Amino acid sequence: MPSFPSRRAFLSAAATLALGASVLFSLGAVSAQAAASTVEPAANIPLGALPLACDSTPNGAVCTDAVVAALDSARRVLGLGPYVLPADFATLAGTKQILILSNLDRIAYGLPPIAGIAPALASANVKGISGDSDPDPTTLLRSLGSYAWTANWAGDWANASVAYYEWMYEDGFAGSQTTNIDCTSATASGCWDHRRNVLAFAGSGTLVLGAAVGNDPQGQTGYATTLVWTPGSAWTTYSYTWAQAQADGAGVPHSSSLVRKHVHRQHRRAHRHHTKQ
Repeated sequence: MPSFPSRRAFLSAAATLALGASVLFSLGAVSAQAAASTVEPAANIPLGALPLACDSTPNGAVCTDAVVAALDSARRVLGLGPYVLPADFATLAGTKQILILSNLDRIAYGLPPIAGIAPALASANVKGISGDSDPDPTTLLRSLGSYAWTANWAGDWANASVAYYEWMYEDGFAGSQTTNIDCTSATASGCWDHRRNVLAFAGSGTLVLGAAVGNDPQGQTGYATTLVWTPGSAWTTYSYTWAQAQADGAGVPHSSSLVRKHVHRQHRRAHRHHTKQ
């Protein structure tokens, strides 16, 4: 199986953020590219200011609602409706939030949803967070006859929803403000790799997500996901399924939507990015 590693780093004296994107193909037969119908932003859609609560209680409702408002705004720029989230979205674990947001975007572009979060992939994602690097599930998948995977990693964002925002809406070229260092120009191939990884695999088969949120040895919070495609039926169990998320209100219009709050303070981090593909 081909693997072409490449490591680059950009460090800021003020803060460090890590973003990583990986893709691996098995048997050379599976394309992990996003479907042609998906839309990449013409330019970054800045997250903008976030409330002070994102520093004090980043996983609380005030911060999460502010990020969701920004996510909805970014979707409007792309001509999509708001994310229809469970009423208890702010209280869900970050891994569940990432699954829900990923599937709502996949469905919006006519892509098959991810079946659920697989504990079998957890160790690869935890290792990625611990090492501030892309998760690599290869050793966990070798018993499968055919598979493919993509992976994203980010570090030091306020919460999982912010990490997801960066993967989806601020992964392109922005001159001196570019945070994806593999995106060296407006036409560089590394631009929007994280978004492509979320929206990978348009064909039939089974999609499962490995996801983890935790701290690296320096105490910085990291976020790692691995999206695995297999051609047949489910090969693993799930700790949380898309069906459960739907039963909780994901993608289902409901009357008691989350309160969207205006944001008051700029909240940005410097980035470190590396890619393997």
